Amino acid sequence: MREYKTLILVMFFLSIFCIGKVNAIVNDYSLLGKIIYIDPGHGGVDPGAMSSKFLEKDMNLLLSQELEKKLVSKGAVVYKTRDGDYDLSNSTSNRKRNDLYNRVKLINNSNSDMYISIHLNSSPSNKWSGVQVFYSNVLKENKVLGEVITNNLKNNMYNIRDLKQENSYYMYSKIKVPGILLEAGFISNSNDNYKIRQKDYRSKLLDNIVSGIEEYFLIK
Repeated sequence: MREYKTLILVMFFLSIFCIGKVNAIVNDYSLLGKIIYIDPGHGGVDPGAMSSKFLEKDMNLLLSQELEKKLVSKGAVVYKTRDGDYDLSNSTSNRKRNDLYNRVKLINNSNSDMYISIHLNSSPSNKWSGVQVFYSNVLKENKVLGEVITNNLKNNMYNIRDLKQENSYYMYSKIKVPGILLEAGFISNSNDNYKIRQKDYRSKLLDNIVSGIEEYFLIK
């Protein structure tokens, strides 16, 4: 009887250990304690790029919401510059610049570890396609983040354009938090336009973004 009780106790503690191991795998809090600001581009009176009834501002928000869920599941604290269909301007004079100024202000005052700005690209020619990451050299960390995200995308997906430095954009030259601009495809290209509207494709794209973010914090 004593041996039986001992066996039961051993099995009980083994089961607790195994459950703990499973939960540790399931609850992969690799981004615990990290604060990430997502910036869905455009909004409200500013639709961004357009293709028929498909508006960039709507896809930017959807991608941001889906990315937020993936980051939160990894333990990150996530903020967004907008949660609905509106811009951030509080002035009718030079509305676009005021909108960008307020996005910069939100991110700079947030004590965030990183920002990700999400847009769709567009071109007068429909031949241009592909996902591309841009960074400003205002912070050296921007290039590092851009490289790891681009490499993750290139290793796991097709039609990923090379990382590009871009210092001419007002907003990204003013942000004092490490981050990148993601152009998630060309709305003007029929193939990109179709793919970005597919949930499975978006999920794969964002999974690789998250993997790049995880890698960045490991090497930072």
